[in-house]
Amino acid sequence: MSYAVAALVDIDDFVASSQVQGQVWARCQLRRADRAVHAAAFGRPGVTCRPQPPEEWLVMLTGADPEALMSEATALAEEVRARIVRETAWTATVSLGVPRLGHEEAQREAEREARLANDYKLVLGGDRVISSDASAARGALSPPVRIEEELTRRVRAGDRNGAAGLLAGWVDRCASERDVDPGTLRNWLVGELLFVVDVVNRSRLPDGSTDWVESCARLPIEDIVTVGDIHERSYLHIWLRETLGRLMPPQARTDILALAEAYLAEHYTDQGLRLSTVAEAVCASPFYISHLFAEERRTTFLRHLTGLRLRHARRLLTTTALPVDVIAARTGYPSAKALRGAFRRHVGCSPTEYRRAGLRP
Repeated sequence: MSYAVAALVDIDDFVASSQVQGQVWARCQLRRADRAVHAAAFGRPGVTCRPQPPEEWLVMLTGADPEALMSEATALAEEVRARIVRETAWTATVSLGVPRLGHEEAQREAEREARLANDYKLVLGGDRVISSDASAARGALSPPVRIEEELTRRVRAGDRNGAAGLLAGWVDRCASERDVDPGTLRNWLVGELLFVVDVVNRSRLPDGSTDWVESCARLPIEDIVTVGDIHERSYLHIWLRETLGRLMPPQARTDILALAEAYLAEHYTDQGLRLSTVAEAVCASPFYISHLFAEERRTTFLRHLTGLRLRHARRLLTTTALPVDVIAARTGYPSAKALRGAFRRHVGCSPTEYRRAGLRP
């Protein structure tokens, strides 16, 4: 009578680190990791080790006593993790199944259970030993936070990186929810991606409902299936950036400028308005907004804002009897003194002199 238990060794953040450090570096680290795994398995009776390229190893343990076998598998898992940390630049997650009675069929079942346990790396994170009892957790009925309003704003602004970053942060927040399971997390994420598809696609049927045939052409079924194979959150973040890059058309620079100008036209009376405020509202960097004003409008952000405020101030001076301090507050200036200073610099006289002269804006 023989039992089998599988230990799946999975390098953490393999794709992300390889992109940053390069393939030559990654291959060197993989050779070190391979030596570490085989060294941990060497000399243990009933233990075999098989690489699963590019960054996994399947270690199979067999024996007559299931309890002793599970204890041996746990000790092996901890040794493998320690060796990989010591001998490579990586950490690793080792996922364990439960002992199965039999021969070849038992080993296949043991491997399947180890991979099911490894799926929980998506919600638990890496650098740990995951046992098959992780699958006993149950997912929540709904996400802990909703991001559709902010996601819509970033998608309509054409901010691919901003939308991907928002989704990535939301995934991390959802993964930290107690008892959430990988399947539930993926279902939530697919729902958000379909929401993005709906926002991007303006096609509607005659009754006003979404044309999902047209919409889903933007998110092929292969992409949705791919989510089911991802158990590394860092790789999921990369996949989100790539997927949103395909889903969202690039935003023209003139559209970004138009959004900034529209935001200024609506909020210029706000005394706390800053370049950073506008940049955040239109999902672009302050530097890029400044660059667009200089290149497209031959002016600066501050001059444009000042022009809006002074135009309004001149209108109030000539059409109302409001005191200067009230006009200052209504046009975005913190005090009458600040308004007077702007008037002298840009109009050439004080607000009172402008009013007395009866000039028109």
